[in-house]
Amino acid sequence: MASSDLQIRTDDIREAILTAAQVRLLRFGYHKTTMVEIAQAAGMSAANLYRYFKSKQDIVAECATRCIDERLQALRAIVQDPDCSPSEKLLRYAAELVADSHALAGADSMIGELVDTITRERRELVRSKHEVHFGLIREILSAGNASGEFAIEDTDACARNIFGAFALFDIPIFIGLYDRKEFDTRAEGVVRLLLEGLRSKAVSHE
Repeated sequence: MASSDLQIRTDDIREAILTAAQVRLLRFGYHKTTMVEIAQAAGMSAANLYRYFKSKQDIVAECATRCIDERLQALRAIVQDPDCSPSEKLLRYAAELVADSHALAGADSMIGELVDTITRERRELVRSKHEVHFGLIREILSAGNASGEFAIEDTDACARNIFGAFALFDIPIFIGLYDRKEFDTRAEGVVRLLLEGLRSKAVSHE
C-alpha cells in the first residue's frame, strides 16, 4: 500500500474514532467514558485504539478541536459574506453562536463536563481558538471602519471586548438557562447595544 493511501486510511480511522467518541462523550460525559468503551463504540479493540490516540484526554481535545473548527468555519463564512454590512455580520455572528451552542446542548447532553475538562486540561487550545474569534471580529470592525460605519481607534481591544460580551452565547453550558427564543432575543439585544456605541463613535468623528 502506498504511503499516501496508508495516510488516508489512518485519517479515516481517526475520524471514525472521533465520531464514535463524540457521541459517547456527549451522552455519558468525560468521567463515565473509558478508552475501552470508546474502542467498543468505534468497533475496535482498546489495543488498536491506542495505536491512534495515546489517551482519553487526547481524544477529547481532538473532538473539541473538530467541533470548534466547524463553528469557526461557519463564522468565517459570515465574516466573508460580501452582501452583508459589518452591522449585519455582528448580528449573524452572535446568532450563529447561539444556534451552534443549542445544537450541542441537548436535554441529556454532558457538554458542560466536557467544556470544563477542556478548559482545565487544554487551556492553550481554548486560548488559540479564542484568538481566531478575535481575528474574525476584528475583521468585521476593520471593514466597518473602512466603510465609515464605525470609527474604532483600537480594533484589537474592541474585538476582544465584543467577544467577551458574546461569552454567554459561545459556551453551551449556559444554554440550558433559557429557551432558544430567549437566547436569540438576548443575542440580538447585546449586538444592537454594541452597535449603538460603535455607530455613535462613527457619528462623533464626522
